Amino acid sequence: MKTLLNRYLSEKTEKWLEMLVMTTAVLAVGFYFNREDPFFLDSDFPWAVLAPVLIALRYGMAAGMSSMMLICILCLVMIRGGMLEHDFPTVYMMGGILLAMICGQFSNMWDTRIRRSDQVSRHATERFEQLSRAYFTVRLSHDRLEQNLISRPVTLRDAMMDLRSLLAEHQGKLDTVTGAALFSILVHYCSLESASIYLLDKHGRLDPTTVAGCGNGAPFYPDDLLLRSALETGNTVYQTINRISADEQTPYLVVAPLRTSTGVMRGVLLVTEMPFLALQRETLQILGVLLAYVSDHAEAAKDAHKLLAIYPDCSPIFAADLVKMTRLRHDLDINSAMVVVNVKPNVRMHEFCAMLERQQRGLDHTWRRNLGWGVQFITLMPFCGPAAIEGYMGRLNEMLIRDFNTRLGAGLVYSRSLIVAADDPLLQLADLLAEE
Repeated sequence: MKTLLNRYLSEKTEKWLEMLVMTTAVLAVGFYFNREDPFFLDSDFPWAVLAPVLIALRYGMAAGMSSMMLICILCLVMIRGGMLEHDFPTVYMMGGILLAMICGQFSNMWDTRIRRSDQVSRHATERFEQLSRAYFTVRLSHDRLEQNLISRPVTLRDAMMDLRSLLAEHQGKLDTVTGAALFSILVHYCSLESASIYLLDKHGRLDPTTVAGCGNGAPFYPDDLLLRSALETGNTVYQTINRISADEQTPYLVVAPLRTSTGVMRGVLLVTEMPFLALQRETLQILGVLLAYVSDHAEAAKDAHKLLAIYPDCSPIFAADLVKMTRLRHDLDINSAMVVVNVKPNVRMHEFCAMLERQQRGLDHTWRRNLGWGVQFITLMPFCGPAAIEGYMGRLNEMLIRDFNTRLGAGLVYSRSLIVAADDPLLQLADLLAEE
């Protein structure tokens, strides 16, 4: 948070400094070439207005108007001080102000559109990475289940669900408890013998205190080349046998970053001992996916801990995306929708739920609540408006009529929907889930 604040203040300072420098430079050029008329009041083209126009197009209306007002004040001061033998050019200055306002408004509108487009693209990319990792995790769990069904009947999916619930209870913190649960998975599926996890502090530097580990652990050497390479690239790196020189010796076999889908680095996993045959591409890929999956859920649980405290059975990714969509509605007026389908107990209830899961799009998030009176199936549809809700309801109604000979609102299945507003997401979700 502090880093984002410093970046924001730096950008603001840069904007106003550039406004002052550009305005001063244009006026200095006017003084250099034409001391009698530095503001080009009698010229064929108002060159002094060029600075506010360029600034308004780059930084918006506020900076452009400030530049134009600075020119007006300097012109008035010079006329009052006798340095400029000319009446105050009211029409000239008003034209410059209007031109700066038009350019600033144009810049603000396009800046908003570009920000909205970037947010949609970034969210789609992030969701694609999450789905890819989820698919890889499911495939790995299925393969290992086939191999170890008799001797070790514990699937990766169950282990990750337990870890996800534990992260929600600890508000997304990777501490000794959640770290121990993570290592139980890594040791089982990646054959780690000695390893440790180190997290980044609030200043973006690695804390030398280990959070969790297995075996003899892994010592922390901040200047290690393998560790520095992993931090710089954000990718998993490992030791190879073709070292170039003795200076590149490292105690680590593998250094894997804990990096979220949004690119945020949370820490690193340092591995010093693991079986030789386990040090292969598939194991490293499994390790990277598991760490990224955990990092995503830890970040989601941290962002949405208030909502998860009320609804502990809610997926952290669902809750975090609901919080994110609320912020986007507040900041950029981007619409998102939520639909809840209530299914009352009946013989074919599980078939209803399976059909609802098949309705999910690539960007959607779903959450199934098993309640005493039936099932609630909630779908969060990012970047969707009323038309998307109508389409979803239409498709659902057609499938109900075709496959189950019923329709929405007929008694067994009924639904509610809303457009995500810029209010408290917890209140919106509670209102949507309230029983009628």
